[in-house]
Amino acid sequence: MKKLSVKKCVLLLTAAFLAVVLSACDFLKALPAYFTPETVTPYLEVVPDDLTYSEGYEPVTSAYSFDMLPLEGEKQLYTKLLDVCYDLSPEKEDDGTYAMPQVKIEGYSLTDSQARTAIKALTDDHPEIFWLSRLTMGYYTDGESTLIQLYSIYSPEEVDARVNALRTAVNEFYATVPDGLSVFERQVRVHDFLIDSVEYDSNVELDDLDNYDPDVFTVYGAMVNHVAVCEGYARAFQMLMNGLGVECVGLMGQSQGENHMWNAVKQDGLWYQTDVTWDDQEQPYARHIYCNVSEDFMLQDHTLSPLFTDLSDSEINGDGGIFDASVMNIFVPQCTDDRHSYYAQKAPRLIDFEAEELKSHLLTAALSKEEYFVFYIDEGLDFDDTVSQLFADYPQYFFGYLRDVDYSLPDYSIDSSNASYFTDDKSRIVAVELHYY
Repeated sequence: MKKLSVKKCVLLLTAAFLAVVLSACDFLKALPAYFTPETVTPYLEVVPDDLTYSEGYEPVTSAYSFDMLPLEGEKQLYTKLLDVCYDLSPEKEDDGTYAMPQVKIEGYSLTDSQARTAIKALTDDHPEIFWLSRLTMGYYTDGESTLIQLYSIYSPEEVDARVNALRTAVNEFYATVPDGLSVFERQVRVHDFLIDSVEYDSNVELDDLDNYDPDVFTVYGAMVNHVAVCEGYARAFQMLMNGLGVECVGLMGQSQGENHMWNAVKQDGLWYQTDVTWDDQEQPYARHIYCNVSEDFMLQDHTLSPLFTDLSDSEINGDGGIFDASVMNIFVPQCTDDRHSYYAQKAPRLIDFEAEELKSHLLTAALSKEEYFVFYIDEGLDFDDTVSQLFADYPQYFFGYLRDVDYSLPDYSIDSSNASYFTDDKSRIVAVELHYY
């Protein structure tokens, strides 16, 4: 099997206050343990234009992480912070950020870890809020109430311009999506759009602040700048899917030794996982391997981060261990169904070696002189044994299929002596590279 190229995946949570995001990037400032009186009034309200959704779909708002918060005080903090995220001070702080109004939760003395969990839930559910500073947060509790203050990395004017640039980009995409598509069809539309329009930023170095671009971790970076890392892909995927009426959440974890982010999508009452970043491959036959797969499939080369309920307060605060609030999960749906992956639904299926359906699709591909022909080996067949009988061992069935198809081609033939193939046993697909003469 040819090994597919996999991008280095880096994520940085958009909620600034959260503890160290990656172990190699310990650059967060110490968080103040006190508040100074608010002196800036009034704050400037950023009023984004409403997004125009495709008329055929009712948009949904993710609230899964909110629903998982165990304390009423955490839910109040989430709700109040959501309200003030659009109110920004016009005055720049010494560190270059812009303050949001202080939020006070009466009657609840939230711990540092509880505050971090609430804000993590907020950023999980609202990928459209992309301007939160990664470096500064105000936190104070007196045992009877809690004060929290967040900051924006952009001025009110910059946030307003960026929000409306994002609105324009999102609306342009929605205008291309016809009404009446199934959930799966909408998912593929969003998945393929991001692969085609976003370039993966492989040069991100989080410990080099002089060259640090926060946009690549956001929906803005993916949709407007068209450059992102895995977090930007995942947040854009979530936002677009929600806008098309499909429930979608982000998942935190690791892949190939790096922190990583991907998604879960709800389809017909069942959840499936999708990793747009790993599907953004140069090889066209590898563009959907991680589209709509089960948890068992994904966890063969991905690892989910723990749920917040499995971490201590110290770990959530980033005081120990490899996990903290930035890379923990608040909500992880069960994704146990494996019948509706992209290739299981879309690729021609080899059921037996008569392969009448397969030959019909192969002829269609050859008439269009397609470079690759991808098919799916049915679960009723042993994958490795079938591949051997198709290409290596007598009677090498696939070359017989090529000969049969050749008879129906007009004035050219498939070069069967130059038909290399690639397999992926996880997704049960075979991709044959076709040459013509």
